[in-house]
Amino acid sequence: MRRGDVVVLSISCVLTAIAVAAVTFSVRVLDHTPSGAEFDSAQSGSSWLVLTWGPSLCAAEPTNAGCTSGHVGTQGPTWLLHGLWPQPADNQYCGVPKEIARRASDLKGSHMPSVDIGGDVRSTLRSLMSDEASLAPHEWYAHGTCSGVSPDVFFSDAAALTEQARKVLDPMFTEAQGGRIALSDVRDKFDREYGAGAGDRLRLSCRNVTGQGGVVYELHLSLPSVTEISGPDGTRPLKDLILDGPPLGQGCRNASVP
Repeated sequence: MRRGDVVVLSISCVLTAIAVAAVTFSVRVLDHTPSGAEFDSAQSGSSWLVLTWGPSLCAAEPTNAGCTSGHVGTQGPTWLLHGLWPQPADNQYCGVPKEIARRASDLKGSHMPSVDIGGDVRSTLRSLMSDEASLAPHEWYAHGTCSGVSPDVFFSDAAALTEQARKVLDPMFTEAQGGRIALSDVRDKFDREYGAGAGDRLRLSCRNVTGQGGVVYELHLSLPSVTEISGPDGTRPLKDLILDGPPLGQGCRNASVP
C-alpha cells in the first residue's frame, strides 16, 4: 500500500471513530432519560404549587400550544397546573446536561428526551395542563430534577394538589368572571377552608393584556419541600401541607378575571 493511501486510510479511521463517539454521546447523554434516582435534590425547605387561570393564559399568550389547539378552551374556566417548584427559585436543572437544559428552556417537547411517566399519571396531566406534551418534560427537567422524588411521584403529587385546590378556587373565580377579584378575598377563603394563616401562603400574579388591563394570571401556593408532600397513603391533603409552607408576599392585590 502506498504511503498516501495509508495516510488517507488513517484519517478515515479517525473520522469514523469521532463520528461513532458523537453518536454514542448523543444516545447516552443528550437523549438519555434521567430517572429521579439519578439526581440529588438540591437543598430545599419548601416548594410552590403554581397554577395558571386558563382564560388568562389564552388572553395573554394566544400562541400557547394549548390555546391554539383548543385544549385549554375545552376545559372551561379553571385553574391549570403549571408546575411544582422546589424553592428557592434558582433551584433548577439539577444534574441536567447543558444541552438538555437548553432544549427544556425552549419549552418544545419534541426537542427534549421523554420523561418516564406512567400512563395513568400522564393521562391525568393531560386533563390538568395546558399542553402536557411540551409542559411536562419542561417541568421535569427544570424543576422535578431538583425535587428528590421520581417523575411519577412528582407529577402525581402536583396533580392531586391541583385537583384539591381547584375545588376551592374554581367556583370563586368563575363567579368573578367579567369583574374583579381581590387577593384579600381569596386569602380569607383559604383561611376558612384550611385554617387561620393558610391565606398568607397564597399569592396572585397578574399580567397586562391589551384591552383588558391587569388580569389574574397565576397563583402560587407555598408548601413544604416536595419530599414531604407524599405520605404512606399517597399525596397528603392540602389542608395538612399548606400551613407548613413559609408565608408569601402579596403579589398583585386585585385584578380583573377574564
